[in-house]
Amino acid sequence: MKKMLFIASLLLGTSMMINAQTIDAETIKSVIKTEKRIFFMENMDLSLEEATKFWELYDKFELDNSELSREKTKLFEELISETDGISDEEALTMVNDLMVIQQKNLKLKKKHMKIMQKELSPKTVARFYQLNELVNSFLKTQILSELPVVQSKK
Repeated sequence: MKKMLFIASLLLGTSMMINAQTIDAETIKSVIKTEKRIFFMENMDLSLEEATKFWELYDKFELDNSELSREKTKLFEELISETDGISDEEALTMVNDLMVIQQKNLKLKKKHMKIMQKELSPKTVARFYQLNELVNSFLKTQILSELPVVQSKK
């Protein structure tokens, strides 16, 4: 229940921030990063021994992931700025760029899961993966629901 309350509050806060035009993207990213960290602190159930290792690995994962986040943000900002619609070529480029980012994301997850498996128990790795997917799925849904649907160029 605690997990779902966190997700609901994070989504509500994210939605409000996305709709507030005075808050910049960096502020939103900072709040989400902090809230995610708190969520993992509350839900990972780490021993003292694992906690030190986990947070070091988590920070490396988030650092590597931040580059992909910047790529996604740039792509979404370009989409939002095209108020008159986009051409067929631009639409295909956007889809291809999103697929490349998804492939990079999967590669990044595999890399970091292998690293985590060497340092942490299998259940801890599975718990992190599950919770990370949960948070990211909710965030992705919220962000995508705020983006305009691609329109034909007029």
